Amino acid sequence: MNLFARKIRLFSLVVCSALMATVSVPQANAAPSSAKLSGIKEIVAAPGFWGGSSFALGKDGTVWAWGSNMFGQFANGTAGPEGWTITPHSIAALEHTNQLEIGGAYFVALKEDGTVTAWGDYQDKSAAEAGNGASSKQHKVLLPQVISGMTDVVSVTSGLYNTLALKKDGSVLQWSPPDASNVGYTELPAATKVQGLSEVKWIGNSVYQAAIRTNGTLWTWSANPQIENTQAVKKPTAVKDLYHVKSVSMSDRSILALTESGSVWGTIDSNNYNEITMKKMPGLSNIVSVQTKNGFNLVANKKGEYWVWEAGTLMQGLQKITALKQISKLTLDLGGFAAVKKDGTVWTWSTNYVTDSKWVFTQPKQIKGLSNPVSFVSGENSRYAVLKDGTAVAWGTNMFGQLGISAVDSRPFTLSPILKPVTVIVDGKKIDSVQSAIFIDGSVKVPIREVAESLGYTLSWEGEMTLSKDGKKITFKEGAIKVSYTSLVPAAALAKALGVTAEWNSILYQLTLHTKR
Repeated sequence: MNLFARKIRLFSLVVCSALMATVSVPQANAAPSSAKLSGIKEIVAAPGFWGGSSFALGKDGTVWAWGSNMFGQFANGTAGPEGWTITPHSIAALEHTNQLEIGGAYFVALKEDGTVTAWGDYQDKSAAEAGNGASSKQHKVLLPQVISGMTDVVSVTSGLYNTLALKKDGSVLQWSPPDASNVGYTELPAATKVQGLSEVKWIGNSVYQAAIRTNGTLWTWSANPQIENTQAVKKPTAVKDLYHVKSVSMSDRSILALTESGSVWGTIDSNNYNEITMKKMPGLSNIVSVQTKNGFNLVANKKGEYWVWEAGTLMQGLQKITALKQISKLTLDLGGFAAVKKDGTVWTWSTNYVTDSKWVFTQPKQIKGLSNPVSFVSGENSRYAVLKDGTAVAWGTNMFGQLGISAVDSRPFTLSPILKPVTVIVDGKKIDSVQSAIFIDGSVKVPIREVAESLGYTLSWEGEMTLSKDGKKITFKEGAIKVSYTSLVPAAALAKALGVTAEWNSILYQLTLHTKR
């Protein structure tokens, strides 16, 4: 998601050891294997106020969310700065998802059946009092809805302004989210066909939009549907003299194209923000991959060499990457350069300053404990890496739970596994809570309100937490953890106070409470 856009919108606006004899205490950067969220296909994240957005897309099509719900990313009908969580929870409405995209304060999911669902920071009529969505209070948003007209879709790509969808027949659809309104609305607008495009095999979306046709030509146009500049490329237009395009990388205003012959074409920035000018990059040959991100263009050749220059220029500052040897894979990730060496270790560095049109890089530093990751992604001052075994680790700021590690402390230098929620069963019924029960420091902590209410108690605050039932009151003081609206308390102490038995299953990662044996 575009951080600037989010700022604009916002300015507009188990038990204890006594009950768990067999459970060991995990290390600070470790967890029981059954605790890790597994089967992860990719982490999808973006920066933004109040923790940004954090999702995990499972190989089985499940979608997990955690951290902030500022833009309604939890798909539960609410949005706002409160209600954040520290543990991933699955979103039932988004099951059977093939692809997940974050746009400019909205979200889309491509389903296995070829339909596309959208949700996010938009009002419904019952929330008109929230104005244009910039209120700092919780407000209601629409639940996920299927976008009318989007069927037989094989891929989607979202940008600040809209979403593009590629259909099986090679045609392209475009969907623009509705503008925020004081009167709200109840339905999302329908998708429309992008005219002048057919036989498309790839689509991209950023400040500009792009499509590769099956004949190898690249077509580009402005992503802003309301642009008034007469020189803006409003309709798909073929890039002159560019043929046999193999792949394209896009970020902000930069487009970098690789041809079948190994040559590279890139955008050249101009004073007109909406013009799209692409030229062949001189002197490059035998290129096998291209990337553009964070203001850099990065290419790799058949020799395994990497070359970098300033994005949007005709190779200004071109230089060979020599900061690290024995590189197996180099990407423009984690806010700079992220390299996996041939021995599997991971190293990162960034630019320090520029002198005589040449970059000076910082000293590469190893991310200790990380080996042969599948992919990286960055969120709001948070970093994630998906591992080969289908689990993921996170590190960085954790002010709004964006690490997903069932803890509230930030860990800028410590990798911690993203954890799955603890399932709580009370008398045979599963307890639902946005912030789940967690396993921490050798014990289970449960959401006191949900558990107490499932047993017929009411929770009130009379200077301290008080549970009431049939005229009986129980004051509860044991070490609670406050996570936004939710208070998590030790399961063992709560079970003892309420006179119920508790059983912990470390294999199923499940706590069962019984009022009767």
